[in-house]
Amino acid sequence: MNIEVKTQTEALYTLRVLTNNTDALIDEIAALVNSNKKQFQHAPVILQIEDKNFQANELAVLVEILTQNDMVAVGIRSRKQELIDFAKFSGLAVFGKSLTPPGKPKSKSVSKALTNKDMTSSNQSKVYQAPKIITNKVYPSTQVVAKDSDLVLLKAVKAGSEVMSYGSISAYKEVQGQLFAGIFGDEKATIFIQSFNAQLVSIAGIYKKFDVVPTKLYARSVMIDLVNGSLRFQII
Repeated sequence: MNIEVKTQTEALYTLRVLTNNTDALIDEIAALVNSNKKQFQHAPVILQIEDKNFQANELAVLVEILTQNDMVAVGIRSRKQELIDFAKFSGLAVFGKSLTPPGKPKSKSVSKALTNKDMTSSNQSKVYQAPKIITNKVYPSTQVVAKDSDLVLLKAVKAGSEVMSYGSISAYKEVQGQLFAGIFGDEKATIFIQSFNAQLVSIAGIYKKFDVVPTKLYARSVMIDLVNGSLRFQII
């Protein structure tokens, strides 16, 4: 067995990944969800990648495996720059050290995982605080703000609402409202929208308003970043 699940809060799980064998992960994740669908279906998950040979394409496959099993990848924890770069491009949050409190953690194990005690590095890349996770719909006339962190939206964002984040924003349902990332000038912030129908998107004060969403973007998965002072829209 190559994965272990640890409860971080009632709603957020860490999935420790100890192999890059995606065939094995397909079976194990499916078995995990089937063992307790009420607990794991639609659950947000942090992917803690501990296999040093894990590649970006394998991370993409792993995220798709979770999606097919109705779990939601919200971020990763890894020392490998290739995976960190891919996560940021894909709209996933990047976490630092484990969020497990000191002392022996209460964990639900689906495998006998081997922990590498040498995984900690003093030369880690820049990391972010745990993102603010919104598990409910964002309704019209509602304003949501994530201070000092990225923001993850698991439900739809309705027209007439405003969502703001000091960092990046990842939205895993349809967005009809207005999204503002990097509101204090973070030009490296990104916006990921699973189903694009936004009224307005903004990064570090550079914005694009849509009276009518272009056909090429409508209902598509879109990644938005800032390049040379202009917003770049990429369909992914």
